[in-house]
Amino acid sequence: MTSIRYIKKSGTFLVRHRSNSPDSSGSQQLLLGARVHIDEASITDGWVKASTMPKPDKNSKLQTQQGFVELSRLSKKQQLKIFYLDVGQGDATLIEAEGAIVIIDGGPNSGFFTELMKRLKNLQRADKALGINPRSSLHINAIIVSHFDADHYVGLTKILASKKITVGTLYHNGLTRYGVGAQKDLNLGNVVKHSDKTRSISVDLGDIDSARELVNSDLLLTKNNTANKFSKFLKAAISAHDNNRLNNMQRLVRRKTEKPHPILQDTGPDMRFEVLGPVTTRLSGAIRLRAFPDPHNISATNPHPAPSESHTINGNSIVLRLVYGETTFLFGGDLNQPAQTYLKERYQNMSIFRADVNKACHHGSSDFDLPYLQSVSPNATVFSSGDNGSHDHPLPDAMGAAAKYSRGKFPLVFSTELARETSINKKKIKIKLGHINARSNGTNIVMAQKKEKPSLKKTWHSFQLPFAGPFADNH
Repeated sequence: MTSIRYIKKSGTFLVRHRSNSPDSSGSQQLLLGARVHIDEASITDGWVKASTMPKPDKNSKLQTQQGFVELSRLSKKQQLKIFYLDVGQGDATLIEAEGAIVIIDGGPNSGFFTELMKRLKNLQRADKALGINPRSSLHINAIIVSHFDADHYVGLTKILASKKITVGTLYHNGLTRYGVGAQKDLNLGNVVKHSDKTRSISVDLGDIDSARELVNSDLLLTKNNTANKFSKFLKAAISAHDNNRLNNMQRLVRRKTEKPHPILQDTGPDMRFEVLGPVTTRLSGAIRLRAFPDPHNISATNPHPAPSESHTINGNSIVLRLVYGETTFLFGGDLNQPAQTYLKERYQNMSIFRADVNKACHHGSSDFDLPYLQSVSPNATVFSSGDNGSHDHPLPDAMGAAAKYSRGKFPLVFSTELARETSINKKKIKIKLGHINARSNGTNIVMAQKKEKPSLKKTWHSFQLPFAGPFADNH
């Protein structure tokens, strides 16, 4: 009988013969969380015959690697897999665990959609290999848009429009991207100045009904009187809802920081997503968020400058902390220095932001707060950015600070721009931008990125957290 198992221990290899060592000829590295198909009737002396999921080779012929794996290294339950995908200058994260798939942001283009279609095809091939009817669609339990900057949400429009994808809940922070003629403050909402000279802004987007009202208004138009990108996104969400491909849309905010954390629903039995931000300015009544200034405009003579559109939309990013067993992962969108300072003011205990792996805020911008980084204190940091000359992310000070304020003697800093692999086809070198992997079994975390020239035996550069250094096994 053929059945599905998942690798639950790092350092696992598929070997040609039972009891072979990983260094033996023909062995293949298997990352923690990788799926294999096993022949239960073949179990002998603690080993089982196994094969990898079928994948097309360069000639589009399906190939599987076959061999043996130690039974003690396998689990019936799917392990946590996080893919920090390279979508150019933007953010897109795919998270999978037992019974759930979650997306955080979708990048600026169709790259994420292409990756999801590859994922669906891989699962369809695996279904065929098991002798069952291939699934026709991919279900996403939750999509979280950290904030409505184009490099975070535009790529989700095509995903929501696809008939091959269904979605449970679409979460967002509520700040609307109004059109040029809407006469809204900061093109986001209505700003109010308070007695302490701070400012707050209204949030006008909530559920599907409010999305429908916005789309039917004339407030989301370009200067050419056409629908703006945000309107197209909302239309895709509304259409998905009306065609039973999206269950609902929900705004995520945090009101009372001393109360138990709001938790995302329907994300499987093992993933716990804690909502840490954005934090509202009011504990009750109408929801309002802080309107943030550009910190470069703050001075001794002007301690409360006018708010900035970019800093307000970025600073109110949804902040999520994923708890999986004993391991933790932080996602902060494009949080900036004034927003991180505001979070320190609102939280009595910043230890809730501590995480084993941190997705660096704002692609590696210099706009960060050192005490906030000290609170996170990760073992590994992931920067997601692309070759956009106007930003040059990640910047050296952001990378340096990420390493300095990490835990351990060997902190790890990853970049989607650097995680590339190469292939040679007809004497031409082709660079394929890769992605960063985080894998967890609830106790251990492995971070990995593809080798530039992968081999059968060693496909990944992998690091178990906390990383003890390249020569730890020699001492």
